[in-house]
Amino acid sequence: MSRTAATTTVLAIALTLGAAEARAQGFQVNEHGSCQMGRGGTGVAAPCRDGSAMFGNPAGIVGDLGWTISAGVTVIDAHGGFTEDLTGANTKLANDPILVPHGYVVYGISDKVAAGLGVFVPYGLGTVWPVTFAGRFSGYDNDLRSIYVQPTLAIKPHPMLSIGAGFDFVISELTLTQRVDLSEFDVPGQPITFGQLGIPFHTDAANALLKGDGTAFGGHFGILFEPSEKFSIGARYMTRVTIDYDGTVVFDPAASLVLPPGNPIALANPTIDPTLPLPLRALLAPQFLPGGALADGGVETAITMPDQISAGIAIKPVADFTFMVDYQWVHWSLFDTLPLDFTNEETPDRVVIEDYENTHAVRVGFDWATSDRLSLRSGYIYHTAAAPPQTVTPLLPEGKRSEITFGLGYALSDALRADVAYQYIRQQDRRGRVREAPAGQPTTIDLNSGLYDFFAHLVGVTLTARF
Repeated sequence: MSRTAATTTVLAIALTLGAAEARAQGFQVNEHGSCQMGRGGTGVAAPCRDGSAMFGNPAGIVGDLGWTISAGVTVIDAHGGFTEDLTGANTKLANDPILVPHGYVVYGISDKVAAGLGVFVPYGLGTVWPVTFAGRFSGYDNDLRSIYVQPTLAIKPHPMLSIGAGFDFVISELTLTQRVDLSEFDVPGQPITFGQLGIPFHTDAANALLKGDGTAFGGHFGILFEPSEKFSIGARYMTRVTIDYDGTVVFDPAASLVLPPGNPIALANPTIDPTLPLPLRALLAPQFLPGGALADGGVETAITMPDQISAGIAIKPVADFTFMVDYQWVHWSLFDTLPLDFTNEETPDRVVIEDYENTHAVRVGFDWATSDRLSLRSGYIYHTAAAPPQTVTPLLPEGKRSEITFGLGYALSDALRADVAYQYIRQQDRRGRVREAPAGQPTTIDLNSGLYDFFAHLVGVTLTARF
C-alpha cells in the first residue's frame, strides 16, 4: 500500500480521537444535573443543592448538614445531516439516543465544612453515520468518553465566603470505526495508484477499528462570595488534563471489486493469469498480514482536555426568585495538533493539524420557587464554535449554537426531590468536508464540499435524597 493510503488511515483515526458528538462546543459536555440544566446551565454564583456544584462550582457544596445523594441521567437525541454541494444529496446522522449519567454524594460535616464525591463526563462524543456516507473514510461510528471522578472538599472561612477544590481522576476510552480508500493504494508492481487505474475515489478497501484508553489527573477549584441574601458572585476553574492513550487498530478487508481479464496488473505480473478476472480482495490480502501496511497493530497518542473558566452572578430581586448570568471560556486553542505513533512501521506516524479556537459561552437563567415544593426554571445559552472552517468534519460538524432550556423541581417528600429538564439545541448550518487533505498538503477550506446541519433534544432527570 502507498504511503498516501496509509496516511489517509492515520488522518481519519487521528481526527476521531479528538472529535465529539455535537452537543457542546468542541467535545465538551455541560449537562451534569437537571437542576442546573433547567436554568440554562447557570449556577456558578447560586449552585443547586443536589451535589452538582461539584461540577458547577466546588465551593457550593458547603452549607447543608448531613448527607445529600443524587443521581441522574441526561438523554441526548441528536439529529443532523450533510448536504453535498454537487448532487444536493442529504445524509442523515444515524445516532441512537445517548445517555450521559451523573452522580454525587455530599456530606456536610458542619455548616463550615463539607466533603463529597462526584462522577460526571465533561468531555465526550458519539457520532454515527450510515456506512454508505462519503465521510465514512473519516469515521462513521465513533465514541469518546472521559469520565471524571472528583473527590471534593469545601470550607466556609467567613459567613460571606466559600472555597472549594476537587481532585479529578480521569478515565478515558475511545472507539473509532472508519473505512480506508482503495483509490489511494499503489498498484502492485506498477508506479501508479488504483485511482489512476480508474478505481473511483472513495472505494472501500478495508474497515479499520481503533480502540484505546488512558487515565490522567487534574484539579477543579471554586470560590463563592455572598455579600447579601440578594446577591452573590462566583467563579470556578477546571485544569487541563493530558491523557496518553494506548490502543490497537484492527483492519478487515472490504474490497470486493473484480478487474476484467487482460487488466494492466495481470499483464505486468507473471504470477497472475491474464486470461482470468482478478479479484482485488485477493490481490490486497498480503497487505493485512504482518509486515503489510494494513496489519493489525498498536497506536499511541495524547489528547489534552482543555482547562475552562466560568464566572457568574446571581440576583434575588425577591426572596423566591433567582436570576443568574454565567460566562464560560474554554481553552480549546490547546488542541492545535494531534500526534499519532503507530507500532506498525509500514503505517507512518503523523501529526494532524486541528487549529481549534478558544470558545466563549454566555448563559442566562432563572429559578423560581413558587412554593415550598415546586420550583420552575428556564434559560438561554449561546456558544461560539471551536473548530475553524477548515476542520469541520463528519466527526465534529459543530458551529455556533443557541439553546433554550426549561425545568422544574418538585419535593416528593421532606427527604426526596426530583428535578427534570428539557433543552433544545439549534446550531447554525456550517460548511465542512468529508475527505482529508492528501499527505503533505495543508488542510484548507477548499476541501469543504457541503453543508452540515444539526439540532438536538435533551431531557434530564435527577433524584436527590437528603438525610
